[in-house]
Amino acid sequence: METGAAPDEPPLVEPFWPTCANDGCVGRTCEGFDHCLAHLDERGLRETLRNLGPGADLDVRGTTFTSSLLMSLLIAVADTPANQEFKTPHFGTADFGHCHFKDFFHFDRLGWDHPGTLTYPEFRKSQEVSYLSGRGFAGARFDGMARFGSARFSGDAWFTGARFDGGVWFGRTRFEGHGGFNDVEFNGNSYFGSARFGGIAWFGDARFNDEADFTGVRFHRSARFAEVHFGGGADFDEARFGAAAMFEGATFHGAAYFSNALFEEAVRFGPLVATSLVIDGASFARRVVVEAEAGSLTASDARFEAGTELRVRRAQVTLRRAFFGAPSSLSGSPVPFTRRVSSLVVEADPEMIVQWPGNHASGSVEVLEPWLPSVLSVQETDVSQVTLADVDLRWCRFAGAHQLDKLKLEGRGPFNRPPAGWRLGWAWPPVWHWCRRRVLAEEHPWRAERRKHHGWSRNLPNLGSPVTFPPLSPERLAVLYRSLRKAFEDAKNEPGAGDFYFGEMEARRHSGTTSRRERVLLTLYWMISGYGQRAGRALSALVVLVAVIFALLTQFGLTNGTGTQEIVGPFSAASGQPSTTVYRVQPVESKLPAPDKRWTPDRMDKAIRIALGSVVFRETDQKFTPLGFWTVMAGRALGPLLVALAVLAIRARVKR
Repeated sequence: METGAAPDEPPLVEPFWPTCANDGCVGRTCEGFDHCLAHLDERGLRETLRNLGPGADLDVRGTTFTSSLLMSLLIAVADTPANQEFKTPHFGTADFGHCHFKDFFHFDRLGWDHPGTLTYPEFRKSQEVSYLSGRGFAGARFDGMARFGSARFSGDAWFTGARFDGGVWFGRTRFEGHGGFNDVEFNGNSYFGSARFGGIAWFGDARFNDEADFTGVRFHRSARFAEVHFGGGADFDEARFGAAAMFEGATFHGAAYFSNALFEEAVRFGPLVATSLVIDGASFARRVVVEAEAGSLTASDARFEAGTELRVRRAQVTLRRAFFGAPSSLSGSPVPFTRRVSSLVVEADPEMIVQWPGNHASGSVEVLEPWLPSVLSVQETDVSQVTLADVDLRWCRFAGAHQLDKLKLEGRGPFNRPPAGWRLGWAWPPVWHWCRRRVLAEEHPWRAERRKHHGWSRNLPNLGSPVTFPPLSPERLAVLYRSLRKAFEDAKNEPGAGDFYFGEMEARRHSGTTSRRERVLLTLYWMISGYGQRAGRALSALVVLVAVIFALLTQFGLTNGTGTQEIVGPFSAASGQPSTTVYRVQPVESKLPAPDKRWTPDRMDKAIRIALGSVVFRETDQKFTPLGFWTVMAGRALGPLLVALAVLAIRARVKR
């Protein structure tokens, strides 16, 4: 056993505890002595270790441990749990802060001659020996708080199978070798803030039953968190992953924070499941596949330098100010990633869900698959290299996105809808009905400020921000619709493009910058055909046109007679040739019949035939009054136009 050895490096911080009398040593003095555990003489060390026992509290801050000294300490606090053959270290409150663990050796069996008399640990095969599985603190049990803050492990540090019942503190700890925490159970808060892992960090199958804090941790090699259970929140903010970041099958029953984390070599992140996954400001240097099932996923200010594939289930996704350096995609996953990941049912954050009273009141709310993720924002993001496939876009904010016309939309992507059902109000007309079409979420607040506001939502999800965004102006709304219409056209989705053309024209019609003449023209265009997108309106207008022509002709347009009379004389023998003598053609006086004789079956039959025929041609053998003439001319001009608008509208709904 080594005694009297001085630490080989200066302490990380100035000690604030009673320090060892040995020059240059900052180890905490043992009770009743003026030296630390590493510098006690043989008698003092034996007496100190004899007074410990299983479950003892321990404060060895700043002490330098060799392998033999550490094993002697572990033996001193070892006991035999019930139904177990071998002994394991058992600590009460342990503080290993600022310790230096110099050389860890692999050992499986430790022994002693008799209680209280320690010998150098032997690797022997006697049935009487005690067992300590793994390396270092493997299998150890800590009843109270275990503190390893600013400790340094020069070799491998193994805590495999250990149990921390009172919390653990590894803040600023340096693991120069591998750090093994497989199958460890953390029952209190776990703090690894600013720790350094020079080797592989093994956390496979570990259980964090409370909060876990890995803020600022640096993983120089692989960080393996496969199948880890986080019972509370987990904070990896500003962590740095130098190699693979393995979170396959990890479950977070609270929020998983990776804000401003740096992934230098990771090519896959997940699949994992969490109440919420936050990668705001995170940076991925290589192309990465992110697979997550969560209530929410926020990637604001995230940077995907080489692109990404975001495969998401259920989550409400925020991509505000995200950067995509290469072609990327966000898609919903109908198939669970793994059986283990899907064992935790994740519900969407209720505070982020906006209820739509119009649809709910009418009972026509659209039912979507539970796995379909919902995108809430792409604001201030360049989406020219982004593809959205099988995602819910009903409440997505597009305002402020860059190159929105190059956004690619694939698969199922439902947008919002206007309120359903008939509405009553003070606006004119007092009864109205919104046509069914795709609308942007930004149209809701704008409509909610107008007179016909019933059923439109005044508030959109604020994305956790206290800032309330004012409604967009119709000018900006028109630009949004025009850009997304181009995206639909590029995807050969003519019905979607038609709906967004309708939205663009609606915004133009209500814009204050639109001239009065143009507004009148747009209003007529809207009324008779829904901007060329509603065949029903054009056909209805055609029916109304025929009815008006019929009524006007019957009442004011048709005269008696055909308008001319031809009188033909008998044969004559003059000049020896038969001939027909035409005396003259005399116009017949055309006039309207008496008012009580106008709505006769004959006149009504003639009027309906002329009204129907006038949309294509005009009958020339009928005499009209001046009003009847212009009525037929108007029908001949407007009828084909309405027919053409109806045909174009039908074509727009079925074209691919």
